[in-house]
Amino acid sequence: MADDKIYRKMKNKFSRLTLIFAILGLLIASWFLVHILAVLGIFLAVAYPLWWLFAPEKTICFLCRAEKEGAKCPFCHREIKKNEGVSPRSLSSAILNGVLILVFSTISFGVVFGESQLLFKLGFPPTPKTASFVIPPKGQYRLGEIFPMKIEINNIKNPINALQADIGFEPQKLEVVDISTNDSFANIFIQKEINNEGGWARLTGGLPNPGFFANSGTFGTVFFKGKAPGLVKIEFLPSSLVLANDGRGTNILKDLPSASYLILPEKISTEEEEQQKKLISQTSVLGESTNSAQMKFYDEGSVLGTTVGKEIQEQKKFSISKILLTGLEKIDRFSLGLLEKLLSIFRKTP
Repeated sequence: MADDKIYRKMKNKFSRLTLIFAILGLLIASWFLVHILAVLGIFLAVAYPLWWLFAPEKTICFLCRAEKEGAKCPFCHREIKKNEGVSPRSLSSAILNGVLILVFSTISFGVVFGESQLLFKLGFPPTPKTASFVIPPKGQYRLGEIFPMKIEINNIKNPINALQADIGFEPQKLEVVDISTNDSFANIFIQKEINNEGGWARLTGGLPNPGFFANSGTFGTVFFKGKAPGLVKIEFLPSSLVLANDGRGTNILKDLPSASYLILPEKISTEEEEQQKKLISQTSVLGESTNSAQMKFYDEGSVLGTTVGKEIQEQKKFSISKILLTGLEKIDRFSLGLLEKLLSIFRKTP
């Protein structure tokens, strides 16, 4: 009795596994069939009547095959007798079968297109993280000297339309005097904030469609002032963002650079200090110059979390689901691209 129960349990488990594999196999076969029909369906539809002309006995009427024995086929206009064969009765019947293939091909194309749009919404293909902020690698300045640091970005492989530059520094040794947007490729700025107590500064802005697309560009300029001698570190914080103009606002920031500068113990002279104060008062040098091409809606807000760092770590993780979805997207893109090329050939043909 115990052996019978074990046998029945194993048999049930085996039956369930067989059913699961059968369903998976059916889904995979259906997926391939839909993609093949989406690309080659139009050729099958045109070729079907020709197959009937050359090999009528080996060509199947789909409705004769699908309907019950004794029913009347709408294409062939005859009573179905499957023992006598289910090939199309006439050329018009073969043409109607071709039209049926074309209908299924159109539906398949719609399914593939919908699949590609869904994958796009899910983030596939992922826009590669290539953009990098650039910090001048070295420099030395005297106590009280104001020096500029450009917020530059390079290696832009996709158009971008929004940036957030969050810069951290040592507040005991440095302070930010101002942030200038002169010569920026961006023309809309929504936030400029300086927090010398906390040791950070932010500039947020961008530009409308089609965005900015060049190998490199200047987003703004931060003006620092040395407060204490020694090495000081300036870095981009993990809350910095570079958003691609890809319809999803993908953050394509690749890394977060940092650099160290030397503040010399020698202090600038009183004359130089006065001269710098004059420079600060001249907005065309250190402040907001009047520029009709730029729109500024500055709003204060706190520095965001470490989302960029987490995203970078997630990108490095191995994921089977990401590999499969990326592969699906590539196949969809190939299928749709191939069909588009084939149709363009037909359009060009006189």
